[in-house]
Amino acid sequence: MKKYFQHIILLLFTAFFFGCGKPGPTELIDDRPSEETPLQYEVLAKNPDDALYKNGYDSTGLVTPPPPTDVFLFISKNIVSQQSLSITYDVAQVFFFDKGKPFHLPDGKRYGFHGKKVIPPRINSILTREVDYVIDYGMHDSVKDTVLGSKYVLSRIGVLGDSLSLLYNSSVKFEYREKMMGPNKIEFDITMPEQIIGNVSVSQNGKGEKVLLLTWNKASKDSVEIIVGGKLKNEKTATAFFKFHVKDNGQVIIPRGVMAAIPRDRFDRLVFSFVRKAVSRQMKSSLEFFTVIQNTHSIIIDYP
Repeated sequence: MKKYFQHIILLLFTAFFFGCGKPGPTELIDDRPSEETPLQYEVLAKNPDDALYKNGYDSTGLVTPPPPTDVFLFISKNIVSQQSLSITYDVAQVFFFDKGKPFHLPDGKRYGFHGKKVIPPRINSILTREVDYVIDYGMHDSVKDTVLGSKYVLSRIGVLGDSLSLLYNSSVKFEYREKMMGPNKIEFDITMPEQIIGNVSVSQNGKGEKVLLLTWNKASKDSVEIIVGGKLKNEKTATAFFKFHVKDNGQVIIPRGVMAAIPRDRFDRLVFSFVRKAVSRQMKSSLEFFTVIQNTHSIIIDYP
């Protein structure tokens, strides 16, 4: 069970590029009452067989492609729930990009840049670990992996892993020295957003058709993101299909077309990730930092 949750947690931070342009299983239609505000959404995967690129379990989060800045800092506190079981997962990843070394996907699209080897930064005074920056790309049975230099990470699943412990509504301190003996140190604080706690229920509309009611605790943010995905039958991995941008008002009805767009004959569970995050861009010394700090609550349910 622990291994299953670990796979789901990290797969939920997966995003996809698609080059085939094939139609999805069905067209996503906002079939809610006309008086409701139209949903804003992104299609992350038209068809699970068409994935040109997908990050592996060591994902960089929901920002893709990586931002064209010198440094990308991603921090996320997460909860994954299935029935009465929940597990927490904290992660921090730092990428220092070499803009002189771009990386292109097989279709010619530039994905981003190689990662540079630097003095490991600290997060909340904890020294990060240098690991390979690996991406997987390809289609069907020809998926390849490529090492794009280095990245710097901290991670904790439940009580296992690094001593990183992220707290809601609290500051996270970032520290970095460009030179080991240099006098100047880059440091700044960023604040973890308020916790988001979601719930997914199945009800019926006036026509007797199944719809999904998603609720969460309201907060002071302008909006939240909801990622909708499915888990392939007989596999431990999940595919993210849609990203919805909704007001942080605590409730939204997801169109029945969402369930129809995730074929029941292939996916036996649905996964909903509620995401509340803060994004910033700032200059420190000669480096431009792009920072995403967020917390998520992901809920796995049987296909209704």
